[in-house]
Amino acid sequence: MARPARQPATARHRRLSAAEDSVPASEPKQTQRERLVDAMIALAAASGYQGLSVAEVSSRAGVSSATFYQQFDDKEDCFLAAYQAARKRMFEGLRPVLTDGGNWSDAARFTLDGLFERVQVDPDAGRVLFVEVLAGGVRIRKERERLLRWYERRLQAFLDGPSGDGEILDIPVTALEGAARSIVARHLRTHSEERLPLLVADMITWIGCYAMPAGAPRWSTGPDALLAKGQARARRPSSGHGRTRLPRGRHGLPPGVVARSQRTRIILGTAEVMMTSGYAQATVTDIVAAAGIARDVFYRHFADKQSAFLAAQQYASQHLVDTCATAYFSAREWPERVWRALRTLLGLIAENPAISHLRLIECHAAGAEAIRSTDETLRAATIFLEEGYSYRPQAQELPRLCSQAVMGAVFEIVNRHVAGGKTADLPRQLPQLTYIALAPFTGREQAIRLVRELSAKAVAQGISSKVESSLIKR
Repeated sequence: MARPARQPATARHRRLSAAEDSVPASEPKQTQRERLVDAMIALAAASGYQGLSVAEVSSRAGVSSATFYQQFDDKEDCFLAAYQAARKRMFEGLRPVLTDGGNWSDAARFTLDGLFERVQVDPDAGRVLFVEVLAGGVRIRKERERLLRWYERRLQAFLDGPSGDGEILDIPVTALEGAARSIVARHLRTHSEERLPLLVADMITWIGCYAMPAGAPRWSTGPDALLAKGQARARRPSSGHGRTRLPRGRHGLPPGVVARSQRTRIILGTAEVMMTSGYAQATVTDIVAAAGIARDVFYRHFADKQSAFLAAQQYASQHLVDTCATAYFSAREWPERVWRALRTLLGLIAENPAISHLRLIECHAAGAEAIRSTDETLRAATIFLEEGYSYRPQAQELPRLCSQAVMGAVFEIVNRHVAGGKTADLPRQLPQLTYIALAPFTGREQAIRLVRELSAKAVAQGISSKVESSLIKR
């Protein structure tokens, strides 16, 4: 897709750069390190971090590869510096709003206005910060997690402070961050970042759906937002080691059965390796060992590591969609449909941690096709919210952005659990995630009542989060 021409800066964009206007014309010459960082930002934004080489970054910066290694240990070390530089370019000057007090709506408008405009003006830094960082290695992920925790603590402290309009927000900070990030990332991937400033009002409307009077405890982060451990029983996570091996020697099985068994073993072996080593470090040798097959058998089915990854990513997709849709339509009323679809989704993820990690976490390192597949799945998931717009008259006035924001919020919480190796705990999040999904359409208080009723109904009927069929054993 051709990238549209960058839009000229508006008056508000120029205000964001006011500090630059005061810098003397004779700015100091960039150091070699700064040139390499800028080159990394530009190239990662244009063609993706994983495919870059040190030689390409060095050439773009106008230095030799030897000079690169004088400044950085390796490519990831340079990308870490680029991520930190991009963060500074994107957020510098936006922090004071989190300590000034005032209304949540004023703070949200100020922050979103500034963030969305900066992404529009500096999309390369935005892509590194919101898209390419997910393709980084262990060091990058740890730095991102550290900064997210730091930012969310500051945001939580602001939201817990005195409110000028007597309102606070009843939604986890992680959900707010995830909704904003997913919307920014989607527009960056489609090169439509110029539309982001137009979405601020819609985002404020969505956030306002979770507003409540100050003084009362937040339900969404309280004990009732989690299922009790005994109520959230999922099947024991499957590692795939129980998959059936073919008999040794002459077995007389049809060629189709043999090929299907081999392909499945490779797919599950790929998922296991991705969870333990990550996409960048994984090799075909690792996959062959995990699958328990010969190397030539691997190449009989797949051309390389990436093709095996894409097959593993798609392996459970249709079953996942079909199973969640079946659960959704098994209830009559829309709120219970959402509850059942989410219960099934969380159960499937908890059952299959390796496949889930591959699909939700490692996909960002496996190239554009893998990322596109994940994005398509998230967009398809918004169909489960369509009935919400007709649930009550007020919901008909909601912007369509609400569906995207809800899914971004829900999957941020899901992804944090998967990335942290806590998939077994996900079924307990069912009340919280259902509340996040329902509140914009039903109203916050009604969403809480509905979730409480659904929780009580599940207990009375003896229904746990256990799903009926395992992806691994199907």
